[in-house]
Amino acid sequence: MEFKELKRKKERGVSNEDFMDKSKEFFEDAESIVVVGVDQNGLISTFYTQSTSLNAIGMMEVAKSQLIDEMEV
Repeated sequence: MEFKELKRKKERGVSNEDFMDKSKEFFEDAESIVVVGVDQNGLISTFYTQSTSLNAIGMMEVAKSQLIDEMEV
């Protein structure tokens, strides 16, 4: 594991590599997946497994709602 990943693991409790590995196991049988990330320059990239972006937008709206609900607890 690179220094950058070790630093992330220390700061956040998990490295990006570990997070993606666990996500891969969890979503192995998923019908669709949306992944959003921010690079070092602040550029946000989104990847999704659907053939249309409409379903991906709906999934992100649900995720947004879930995150807001978590913040209110």
